[in-house]
Amino acid sequence: MRRPSRHLPIRTRLALLYTGLLVAALVVFGGGLYLVLRDALSSSFDQGLLDNAEHARGAFAADVGPGGRLEPSSRLVAQLASTGGRVIVFGPGGAVLADSSPPGTPPLPVGADAFALAAHGAYGLHEVVVGGDTLRLTLEPIDSPSGVLLGYVAWAESTRPLRDLLRTVALAVLLGGVLVTGLAFVGGWRLARRALAPVADVTETARAISLSGDFAARVETGWTGDEIGELAVAFNEMLAALEANHQALQRFLGDASHELRTPLTTIRASLDLAQRPGLDEQERRSILSDAQGEAARMARLIGDLLSLARADSGARLAFAPIEVDAVLLECVRQQRQASDHLRMSVERVEPALVDGDRDRLKELFLILLENAARYTPAGGSVTAGLVRGGGKVVVTISDTGIGLEESDRAHLFERLYRGRRARELRPAGTGLGLAIARWIVTAHGGTISLDPRPTGGTVATVVLPGRVA
Repeated sequence: MRRPSRHLPIRTRLALLYTGLLVAALVVFGGGLYLVLRDALSSSFDQGLLDNAEHARGAFAADVGPGGRLEPSSRLVAQLASTGGRVIVFGPGGAVLADSSPPGTPPLPVGADAFALAAHGAYGLHEVVVGGDTLRLTLEPIDSPSGVLLGYVAWAESTRPLRDLLRTVALAVLLGGVLVTGLAFVGGWRLARRALAPVADVTETARAISLSGDFAARVETGWTGDEIGELAVAFNEMLAALEANHQALQRFLGDASHELRTPLTTIRASLDLAQRPGLDEQERRSILSDAQGEAARMARLIGDLLSLARADSGARLAFAPIEVDAVLLECVRQQRQASDHLRMSVERVEPALVDGDRDRLKELFLILLENAARYTPAGGSVTAGLVRGGGKVVVTISDTGIGLEESDRAHLFERLYRGRRARELRPAGTGLGLAIARWIVTAHGGTISLDPRPTGGTVATVVLPGRVA
């Protein structure tokens, strides 16, 4: 006998789910609409203010007395201010010559720096608070026809009407969203209640699939267009994904078995050959050396597979404060000894601490350095660097090797994947290193990317979070 469920009825949960999705859509739509409207109104407001100031500048340039001094008429000032703005005319030294504001109005915060910027036409628009009101202000120079500076005109307008309009729009969007959300919940609950009748059939089919383990089976989707149809479609998509993952796992096991079988076969053949009587000692040593190399390759492959198995099992790393710059330099020194066919150097390494697993970080850097050295022809160069900034530690390893093909970039971190150029240059690779590198970086909360260098080659970039003091 089934226990009574303590959860909400499924029809209520479905109604809440659909309502939640609708709310998210309304938030995105309403927020986007508000932002677009705000930007459009603000842009229109600013452009109108600049146009008015430019018009006033031209009008006052004609108000010059017999002595060549600016003498703005009160009639012109009042006429310009009738559009709703505040107009103030200053002399060349900053003295107020005319002000459209009523007596007692606080002065605008315009200082010597503002006049210096305005004289070069670089003042632009500023937002200031005067008398408890927020104003948008611009300051333009007034020049005579001969180019002599006669003074300045300031044009300021209150943003209160704009803010009131935006507040009204936001309130309307909010109230409309609440109303639509309420109606959507009620309607969704009623529709879910009616539509869930055939869910037992879907459940029975799904249970049969789970018992048979046949991922190729699919649920009948006879109720297309409603919630049950969507559920059936989603379930079929999940089965397709499981089938694809199962096939990928089978391919992975097959490829791994093949990779292990090849060195084992070589080792067995080499040992059988080495046991032949009468074999030259030098040739015997060469055969044993080949077997030893294949054994080392098999050991690396097994180690890589164990690392990936550890990653799949969700194993946690042993984090501690690590001097990541010292780990990088150690890896460069170690890899330099094994890569005598190219130049391996350090460009710039800054002291940096991260919270991480030292062994895994060392494995990460050795993978990237070994890859760079492996796919860089003789005479090339590999350069490592480390910089800090913005709470991040950025490690770069660049080479002058064969580079990347655009078609390979989306698959570089897949297991057992190797690009065409990599296979041609080094046929014996396993294609597991970058998959392990991505797991290590992800486990440390960082990111990794491989990009082509403009001058040829590849640059690997690892970004790790710096240690918080």
